[in-house]
Amino acid sequence: MHSDYQGNKKKRIGLSYALAGIRYAILTEWNLRIHVIAFISVMILSAFLKISMLEWVSVIIISGLVLITEMLNTSLEHLLDYLAPEWHPEVGKIKDMMAGTVFIAALLAIIVGTIIFLPKLMAFF
Repeated sequence: MHSDYQGNKKKRIGLSYALAGIRYAILTEWNLRIHVIAFISVMILSAFLKISMLEWVSVIIISGLVLITEMLNTSLEHLLDYLAPEWHPEVGKIKDMMAGTVFIAALLAIIVGTIIFLPKLMAFF
């Protein structure tokens, strides 16, 4: 089986695997869908508010960080569920810590978003 995987891998480019992984995660993981919807909403809001180039860079980096941590969290959860299908306290701790990384990234995104968007939104009111 290992050799079949390697043979199939050589026939496909890495990009197709990456896109398949992203597609699978978006279709199967509710939290990732929420983050993708939030990302799209923030991109639309950024364009509407005509944020500066530096603000765009900040928003894209912090949004990417949230999406990356969510994908890593999902990947690790799937791996742990495969390796330890029965509940184990150490697996629970690992999953909790990974969820914590997503929470920290999301919290940072909220802080950055507030710094960038709040003054611009307040100017409308």
